[in-house]
Amino acid sequence: MFNELLKERLLDAHLEFFGKDKKKFLIHRILYAVVVTMLYTMIIMVIKKPILLIGLPAGFYLGWKFSYIKLLATKKNIDVKNSFLFPQFLQSFIALLPSSGNVYQTLKVALKYTPDPLDKELIKLIQKIENGNDRNAYLEFADYIGSSEAYMVMNMIYQFSEQGVEKESIQELERYIQNLQENKVDELIQHKMNASDKFGLFPILISLFLVGGFAGVIFLHYMTNVTDALNTMPK
Repeated sequence: MFNELLKERLLDAHLEFFGKDKKKFLIHRILYAVVVTMLYTMIIMVIKKPILLIGLPAGFYLGWKFSYIKLLATKKNIDVKNSFLFPQFLQSFIALLPSSGNVYQTLKVALKYTPDPLDKELIKLIQKIENGNDRNAYLEFADYIGSSEAYMVMNMIYQFSEQGVEKESIQELERYIQNLQENKVDELIQHKMNASDKFGLFPILISLFLVGGFAGVIFLHYMTNVTDALNTMPK
């Protein structure tokens, strides 16, 4: 992420993903940069340390990067959500498909059980299918999810829409979705365990700091007594 923050190779792709205008985004970057620079200058004036004015370019650069940092963080948050929502959507789809036997109708019903933000992209897919059942519409939905599994599954769903729904194909897709869901559950558990380890490390460090500080105080106290005793001894 740090490398991308410096080079901004995905800027255009992220702006397109969020439907943001490049000129408006540029204006926001300039405004943030100016505001951060002014705040930095005011702080320097208050503390009366003119030497710190050499940090003005760094303040401007930080303000300039702030909008892109927000963009990256938002995109990452959406990607994480979708990676877990996609298997849930597939489970709803595969459960509803046998009753309707029609991909388009199943997608419309599955929309009711699809949370935000994935529901918005599903609406787009349904609207595109209404204008013509094109493979690219399914692949664009997979591109939004951004995983190799999504491309394979959405291609299978497109095949269902063109060739009809067969029992063997549904069973194959169901097994794959089940494996995908299990992998995501394991990934979520591992993610929470890692988060717990990180949060648990902080209290341990604080405890070590307090114990070390207490031991240091005790050591200095006794060393002071020893030094005083040595100084009072007759030479």
